[in-house]
Amino acid sequence: MLKFKSGLNNLIDIVYEELTLESLLEFEQMNREQTMVRKAFMLMLNQSERDHEPGYAQMVLETARIILEDMNLGRDSVKCLILKNLADKGVLSPEAIESEYGKVARELIEGIHKLERLDTKKYSTNKENFIGLLLTLSDDIRVLLIRLGMRLYDMRHLSEYPPEKQQIITGETMDLYIPIAHRIGLYQIKNELEDRVLRATDPKTYEVIATKLKETKADRDQYTADFIRPIEKRLLESGFQCELKSRVKSISSIRRKMLAQKVEFEKVYDLFAIRIILNQTVENDAADCWKIYSLVTDIYAPNPRRLRDWISFPKPTGYESLHTTVIGPEGRWVEVQVRTRRMDEVAEKGFAAHWKYKDGSKAQARTDLYARIRELLESPAQNSHEKSVSSDKKALYSNEIFIFTPKGDLKRLKLGYSVLDFAFEVHSEIGSTCTGAIVNGKMVPLKYILQNGDTVKILTSKTQKPNPGWLEILKSPRNIARVKHALKMELYKEADFGKEIIKNKLTQLGVEFTDPVINKVAAYFNCETIMDLYQRFGEGKIDPSKIKKALLEPDPGATAIVAKEETFPERVSDMLAGKEDYVIIDPLIKSLHYQFAKCCAPSPGSSIFAFVSVLQGIKIHKTTCKNAHQLITRYPYRVLEARWKNDV
Repeated sequence: MLKFKSGLNNLIDIVYEELTLESLLEFEQMNREQTMVRKAFMLMLNQSERDHEPGYAQMVLETARIILEDMNLGRDSVKCLILKNLADKGVLSPEAIESEYGKVARELIEGIHKLERLDTKKYSTNKENFIGLLLTLSDDIRVLLIRLGMRLYDMRHLSEYPPEKQQIITGETMDLYIPIAHRIGLYQIKNELEDRVLRATDPKTYEVIATKLKETKADRDQYTADFIRPIEKRLLESGFQCELKSRVKSISSIRRKMLAQKVEFEKVYDLFAIRIILNQTVENDAADCWKIYSLVTDIYAPNPRRLRDWISFPKPTGYESLHTTVIGPEGRWVEVQVRTRRMDEVAEKGFAAHWKYKDGSKAQARTDLYARIRELLESPAQNSHEKSVSSDKKALYSNEIFIFTPKGDLKRLKLGYSVLDFAFEVHSEIGSTCTGAIVNGKMVPLKYILQNGDTVKILTSKTQKPNPGWLEILKSPRNIARVKHALKMELYKEADFGKEIIKNKLTQLGVEFTDPVINKVAAYFNCETIMDLYQRFGEGKIDPSKIKKALLEPDPGATAIVAKEETFPERVSDMLAGKEDYVIIDPLIKSLHYQFAKCCAPSPGSSIFAFVSVLQGIKIHKTTCKNAHQLITRYPYRVLEARWKNDV
C-alpha cells in the first residue's frame, strides 16, 4: 500500500505541476481536484486488494505516467484510468462517475469500453478500416491515445499474458497501434513498440542485435567523444549554448536497415546519430540551426545528398530538424541532427508537445492539438514505414462508419446508411433479396440505421424482391439506381415476349418490322413508349389481331402536314413533342437543336438516324456507328428516322 501511495503522490505532482503559478482561485480548484483524484485512486486500490489484483494499480500508475509524460493528455485522462476498473466491476455506475468526477471522465471510460469490445480477428486484412474504426468510435481523440498508452503497458508486460493472448496483442500492436503512433509523431512510443514486437516475434534476431550493441558500446562511446569534442569547442567559441548527445538507433530500425541494405550488423554505418540541441529560445531559431550546421560542416565534410531540411519544410506531424551525414574520424559516416529544445520535444513526443508552446489558454491549445491529431490520423502519411500511401488518399472517417460482417470482415459505409444499403454493399443479389438483419444479436428491419462498430448479419429470402418503398429507405445513389433498374426490369419483364408477338403478327401480315411501323402501332394503342407497347402485348392486354386495324388507320394530321409548310425548327419541335417520326438535317442551318455525334462524325451523303438523348437533345449518328446497334436495340422508342435535306 505504501508503495502505491508513494507512486500516487508522484503522479499527482506530475498532473498538477504546471498549475502552481495559476491564480488563487485556480489553485483552490487544483486542490479540490487533487482530493478527487486521491479519492478515486484509493477506491480503486481498495477494490483491487479485495479482488486480489494488485497488478491493476501498478498498470494505472505506469500507464498514467505514459499518457502524462509522453502524451501530455492531462488530468481527465488520469481520472479515466483510475475509475475504469471500478466501472468495469460495477462498483461505480456511469451516473455516479459523472456526478462525482465529471461528464468527461464518464465519456472517456465509455469510449475505452467501446474499443475493448471490438472484434479484431481480421484486422490484418482490414488495417486502414480498423484504424478508421478505432478513430471514429469516440468523438474524443483522447480515448484512442489512452488506449495507445495502455497498449504500451501491455507490450512492456507481455510475458505476463498467456501465449495465445500474447500473439493477439503483438499482432494488433504491429498492424494498428504502431501505424497510429507513427502518424501522430509519437516516435518514442512507436520505436519502443516496434522493438518489443520484434523481441516477441523474432527473439533470436532481437537478442543478436541487442548483444552486438552492448559489445560495441565502449568503442561507440569513445568514437562519439572524439567526434563531438571539436564541435563543442567551436560552438562555445561562437556563443551557442547547446547540448550534444548520441542516440543509438532502435533495434527494429537497425534490423530494417540490415534487410534493406542486405548487410550484416557490422556493415550498418549509421548505428547512431549525434544530436545538437540549441538551448536558447529565440525568434530566429531556424537561422541559428543553419549557423550550427555551417560550423559542423566546416569541421567535417558533408554528403550533400544526405541533407534533410525538416525546418523549412516540417513533416506533417510537426517534426522539425536539420539532418546531415558527415565524414568523421577514421572515414566513418556519422548522422548529425540540429534542432532547438522546442523542436526536440516535438520530435520526441509529436504533436503532444505542441500545446506547451502555443499562445492562448491551455484548454484551447489542447483542443487544437486533438483536432490536429485527428487530422493526421484521417490522412495516412506518405512514405510511412508500414505502407506508402498516395498523398491524395484520405479516409474521410468523420462521414463514415465501419461495420463488421459475421465473419469479422470490416466494411466501410457512409454515416446514416441503412441495413438495406449495407446488404447491397455486400452484394447486389443479397441486397435484392434482403428481408432484414440481425444487428448485435437483435432483429432489425430494413430501414434500421446502422451505427459505427455494429456487427450485421443480413437475412434474405428467395421470394423477396425490390419494391418502390425501398427507394425511401436507401441513401446510396448507386443502390437507388440499382433498385430503380430492378423495378424497371420487373415492370418490363414481359416486354421481350410482347415484342416477339408483334413481330410474328407483322410477318403474317407481310409487313416489315420497322420503327415507323412500330411507332404507328404504339400511337394507335396510346402507348407512351415502345417498351409500354411491348409490355402490354406480353401481358395479353392487347389482342394481336388488332394490329392490322392499327396499320390501316390513317395517320392523324397527315393532311395538316401537307397543307402547311412548316419551318425546319417547327418540324424539330413537333418531333420532340412526338408528332413526327423523322428529322431533316441541313448542316448549313446553325440554330437547330440537334448535334452530330462525335463517335462517328456524320457527313452529308452518309446513311444516318436520329437519337433523342436525355440531356443533350437530338444526336445524329451514322447507321454504321459503333454505338448504333446498342442504341437501336436498347432504346428503339427514342430512335427516329433522319435524312439529309438534299436527299428528301
